[in-house]
Order: sequence, then C-alpha cells, then structure tokens
Amino acid sequence: MTEQQRTPARIAIVDDEPITRMDLRCMLEDLGYTVTGEAGDGFDAVQLCKQDPPDLVLMDVKMPVFDGLTAAERILSERLAGCVVLLTAFNDTEIIEAAKRIGVTGYLVKPVEQRLLRPTVEMALAQAERLRSSERETETVKKQLSDAKTIARAQAVLAKREGITETEAYTLLRKLSMDKRLPMAALAEAVLRTEK
Repeated sequence: MTEQQRTPARIAIVDDEPITRMDLRCMLEDLGYTVTGEAGDGFDAVQLCKQDPPDLVLMDVKMPVFDGLTAAERILSERLAGCVVLLTAFNDTEIIEAAKRIGVTGYLVKPVEQRLLRPTVEMALAQAERLRSSERETETVKKQLSDAKTIARAQAVLAKREGITETEAYTLLRKLSMDKRLPMAALAEAVLRTEK
C-alpha cells in the first residue's frame, strides 16, 4: 500500500494549554493525520480514548487532575489507543525512564517542531504495529499449544473408550473433524465433555 492509499493515522491530542493543542492540531492536519479529539487533562484523555480509540495519543506529561504518565499507563494497559507519545517541556531522565517502563513509544520536547513530528509519529506507529503483530503471533502459538493438548487428551480418552491405539484414535478424530467440518480442537473438546 502506498503512502497516498494508506488511511491517515488517527491521533488524539492531550495538553492543558489550548494554544498548544491548536498548534498541534494544525501541524498534524498539515501532515495529513486525522485528529480524533482533544483533552485538557489525563482524566479526559482516558474518557476520549474510551469513546473513540485513536491510533496514537500525543500527551503532555505535566497536567492537572491526572498527569500524562498516569493517563498513558491507564490508556496503554486498557488498550484504549495504539500507542502514546509524550510531550514535555522538560528533558527529564526520570520521566523518560518512567515512560519506558509503562510502554510509551515516543517522546517529544516542547515546543514541538513540525519537522520532528512526522518521524516521531511514524516511528511510534510502526513500533506499536510490530508489538501488536508480536502479540497476535504469541496468542496464535498459545492457542495452537492449547489445542494440541486438548486433542492429545481427547485422543487418549477415545483410545481407552473404543479400545484402539492412540494413533487410531487420532485418525478417527481427524476423520470425524473432516466429516463434520469442525476444527479438531472443537471436536476434541466435545469428546472430553462426554467424559465428565
């Protein structure tokens, strides 16, 4: 998919300064991104992301009510956005370390320059996509392992019940799976349920 064909990334802006939010909105829209909404503090940021989960949240660190780090941690742990890039007027090692611990994917020092915005946003989005892809692969492997264990247990139950070898029980399960057009794991679960 070319750059022109790709759907623009959806970005939420969170900063307690209205002028900063306005500047960021203008820069992001000039760069071709879609701004999904704005919030003035971390609490409102969480609510905004719950209502319409963005691909990325650009969020100030220092805000009243609920600071950016606390909000970012909640947004990321509840998967309310694809990723978070923090904005701060301070190049603070403690903030950077805390941001890394909670899974923030980018960090920009204010005032934000438009020339730095696109690379930071694109790198954060790419990193978030790699993480999601890795999580999907991990879930697939876990499911495959779980299915294999279920099939093995059902195979043993079927072999004992029918007085056949486990290899023959596996062949029977596979044939039934094809005949019934059911995944083997679903059929194995049904076999196990009849033993309870």
